[in-house]
Amino acid sequence: MDELHTTRTPLAGQMAAADRPGSRPQSIAVGIILNPKHPATLWAYAELVPELRNVGAHYRSMTTSVERSGRWQAAQLIAWGADTIIILGGDGTIRATAPVLAAADILTFLVPTGTANVLSRHIGLRSSRHAIDLCLGTIASIIRGGDPPNLRNVPINTAEFQTADGARHRTEFISLAGIGGDARAVAHHRSAPGLLGYAWGAARALFAADFTASTADTASMRDTASTRERTAGTGEGTASGQVWSVMVSKVTRPAGPIAVFPEARIGAQTFSMLTVGPFPLSPIGRCRAWAGIAAACLRGKPDAHRLMNYRRTTETTVAVESPVPAQLDGDFIGDCLDLRVSTGEKTLLVSAPTA
Repeated sequence: MDELHTTRTPLAGQMAAADRPGSRPQSIAVGIILNPKHPATLWAYAELVPELRNVGAHYRSMTTSVERSGRWQAAQLIAWGADTIIILGGDGTIRATAPVLAAADILTFLVPTGTANVLSRHIGLRSSRHAIDLCLGTIASIIRGGDPPNLRNVPINTAEFQTADGARHRTEFISLAGIGGDARAVAHHRSAPGLLGYAWGAARALFAADFTASTADTASMRDTASTRERTAGTGEGTASGQVWSVMVSKVTRPAGPIAVFPEARIGAQTFSMLTVGPFPLSPIGRCRAWAGIAAACLRGKPDAHRLMNYRRTTETTVAVESPVPAQLDGDFIGDCLDLRVSTGEKTLLVSAPTA
């Protein structure tokens, strides 16, 4: 699916023209990136395209693939001259395209058609239809000469990691990173379709063995039920010991309705960091521990449980003794020997509902 429709007028030129008395922009060029592996994407695309034509927009659409997950498509559409980009997909598609779109400072619309759609949920997009309506309304406003309303800057974070084969990698992510039990859950999610796969993966990960991890944070702050205090010393927090998982997040609810990271905010300059564990060795003890964590989360106070240790940080490095699964934005990236994450300076400009 690769469609190109007629000519275009640059968005910046349209805005300038709109400032002149008696002038009015005539069109807008829209680039569409869609992930076809999700059935919801094809439905949303069929709903979106006729309505784009109705509002007078010209568009070009490009699909992602295993080999090209979005970065290349974003660059091609910008080179074509897209004034704005619409992404039909999930968090993985957003993560792949975001660095290119942020560098171009191009307005981006998100239409959630993935499995978890974490970022879309946290900026207030309730459904694909809701997102399409917002997109069409904003584009129509731009064509009439108005300024795009309800814009948000979403920070793009960086991750560096070493995989089990010794290779080092550097990439970006948006909202969530982790190593250990949470990534084990992600690694097994393809055992069943959709959210059921994530549930099955999570069930298998509950009894995964703890592992030894060393963490080093920059500008960290401890988050507990009773205090918010900066880590003493040189501004770095360090720890080493047995854990089940280490995660950083900028969203309160990475999966489901429970606020696992109450202090997290998508636009924050710091991560909410969570170390889980260590758990009792006996199955009964572990079940009791998980029951206690679940109860604390349901009460809205996960930081009250002794195995849920929170702090805030701008950068952290997690090193392990032997390879452990790791994930970025809910996508498994392999078994890793270390994972370093830091808050980035680039931001993705997205259209979002009024808060």
